[in-house]
Amino acid sequence: MEVDKWKEFAAERACEFVEDGMRVGLGSGTTVQRIIRALVRRRSRAKFVPASSSTEELARRSGLNLIPLETPELDLVLDGADEVDPEFNALKGKGGALTREKILCHAAKKVILVVDRTKLVRTLGGPVPVEVLPFALTFVGRKLEELGGEPRLREVSGSPFLTDNGNYILDTAFGKIRDPVKLEREINQMPGVIENGIFPRAADEIVVGHEGGASVVRGRRQFLSLLKSF
Repeated sequence: MEVDKWKEFAAERACEFVEDGMRVGLGSGTTVQRIIRALVRRRSRAKFVPASSSTEELARRSGLNLIPLETPELDLVLDGADEVDPEFNALKGKGGALTREKILCHAAKKVILVVDRTKLVRTLGGPVPVEVLPFALTFVGRKLEELGGEPRLREVSGSPFLTDNGNYILDTAFGKIRDPVKLEREINQMPGVIENGIFPRAADEIVVGHEGGASVVRGRRQFLSLLKSF
């Protein structure tokens, strides 16, 4: 599929930012899996902090040097996204690792989102994953409805999906998200919410895979120009 090729282009380009000795956070998802494989091909000698158990397992099997998040600052984070808008706001969390991914982003000097071109949007509008304590599931669900959302419990084989932190996910539809910064703050103010999948101004740069290769996007004008070209 073309999208798979675009992800490969983006992953290869993103690895060029990784230098030996760096402390690098790795998010989760299919694009991050491709990044890991590209890092192995490049015989990277950086040190990596994985955001999820699935990323950790693949990175460990692949022979990458893994370290815990012991220092307050990482040199770089490479992560995917479900949607990114021209202000570099992002929606993340389909893999359920949103809380740890957000921690890594806040711990890093530089964040690069690595996506294929289908993830570029003018306005965020997908369901917002909300990680919630199981004890507070019904309470938070009602609060999300009061905020205008339509929450749905994420399930796997008929049972609630569990994050690596042992919590539930409420995938909450809000329609077009006109003010991601405000909505992210309002959701996180609810007692029982651990974190949500809106990442305001998430990245310093975006690597976008598309036909023929990958582009590094560093600002709104470049983002819109690239989006218009597809």
